[in-house]
Amino acid sequence: MSEPTTTAPPIVLIHGLWMTARSRDRWVQYYRAKGYEVVVPTYPGFGIEVEALREKPEIIAAASVPETLDHLSDVVENLDRTTGRRCCSSWAARAT
Repeated sequence: MSEPTTTAPPIVLIHGLWMTARSRDRWVQYYRAKGYEVVVPTYPGFGIEVEALREKPEIIAAASVPETLDHLSDVVENLDRTTGRRCCSSWAARAT
């Protein structure tokens, strides 16, 4: 992984349901090549290979919007920046 060469806020790429963070691999390469820090959090339980996730559909079935938003909020809030924090916190507020 290359080190960020910009002082811009990190880019956080969030995958959709029925996908994993691997679905953002090309965007990660693209933005990192431009010097950006890129964070690609995965949903709780989705941190396994796609093939393994397909074999365990109960992981997807157990996923909940509040749990996922809490997790993603934690990821963004733990970044050493403030830009994404407001966005993610507002998502969590809407979900409750």
